[in-house]
Amino acid sequence: MSCKLELSGITFRRGENTILSSVSLTVPPGGVVVLGGRSGSGKSTLLEICAGLLKPSDGRVAWDGAEVGRMSKYALYALRKSLGYVFQVHALIANHSVFDNIALPLRCGGRDLSGEQIKKRVWAQMEELGIGRDIEKKFPETLSAAQLRSVALARALVSDPKLLILDEPFSGVDPFTSTTIINVLRRRWAKSGMTVIMAAHSMSAWPEWEAGRYQLKDGRLESADEAFPAVRDLKYNQKFTYAK
Repeated sequence: MSCKLELSGITFRRGENTILSSVSLTVPPGGVVVLGGRSGSGKSTLLEICAGLLKPSDGRVAWDGAEVGRMSKYALYALRKSLGYVFQVHALIANHSVFDNIALPLRCGGRDLSGEQIKKRVWAQMEELGIGRDIEKKFPETLSAAQLRSVALARALVSDPKLLILDEPFSGVDPFTSTTIINVLRRRWAKSGMTVIMAAHSMSAWPEWEAGRYQLKDGRLESADEAFPAVRDLKYNQKFTYAK
């Protein structure tokens, strides 16, 4: 299952500041897009607009041709059941355990699942991401940064979303957890064909032959496909020079 995401002329203003200016992007069903840009460039704002969490000042957002801005709140709520979202700040519910946070989309998504079915789905998702069963009853305040990120991703994936939106999924985690996350994401993407849009500081967060690359600069979206190999080669040459 996948979703076509279309952004047309998206502009977003906060007071007198223009955060995004005429941003247009089409992510085909099953496509992967990596968004780069400096901190404060508007990546998180653009992702929230993609999910219908923020309304743009101008422009339109469409999922599979359905314009998000024209939907009633009930229709938008129903549409979001096919969305998985990992926020830059994990956004786990403080008074819910790890298990209950991950199970939330299954319990609130209108699926007719028994308690035993939910338990099996949650445990399978935890195992896939290397989340130990020993923390399933713990609360977010007791978890490490890597655990918080893994649990947030488990919650986003457990309902098999058609569209997955990731805001800095590797931020603040160790290399082992980062490797686990990208391996799980690519495996699930290859299996389900879900559409993925990700904001990341590293343009190499997803293999270049599988993803489109863009960067936000001065509120505008630019293709980074040509710039990425040049930056990669420059870093390689610098390392080679230093080693001599």
